[in-house]
Amino acid sequence: MLEEIKNYKEIHGHCVVSGKSKTSKCLALWASTQRQQLREMKEGRPSTILQERLDMLNSLGFTWNVREDNWHEMLEDLKEYKERHGDCRVPEIYAPNQQLGNWVMAQRQAYKAKINGKKSAISKNHILLLK
Repeated sequence: MLEEIKNYKEIHGHCVVSGKSKTSKCLALWASTQRQQLREMKEGRPSTILQERLDMLNSLGFTWNVREDNWHEMLEDLKEYKERHGDCRVPEIYAPNQQLGNWVMAQRQAYKAKINGKKSAISKNHILLLK
């Protein structure tokens, strides 16, 4: 499977394999298993992942935390928006990047929930990066 992930990266420029594609479902499952095995290892539980495989995947730029990487990509998009427009007030419906408008709205809602003492998925680190 390491050869398949190498080929995937050559074609797509990243190692975030979508499980939605019929041709890459098996690879997506394998990638997900690697992430799970790393979590198991970090938590001190039995894991089948070997250091050699970790090193190889790291050398490819394998994405270990897809959600976190996506969050940082959106932050970069927001920075570009600010450069172009001079502010971070992305409209919810922003044609050039619909996902950005939705993401900014979600960050605002999560932040408001956090400061009001409600359950929120936004981390302190993310709040600092957004300031």
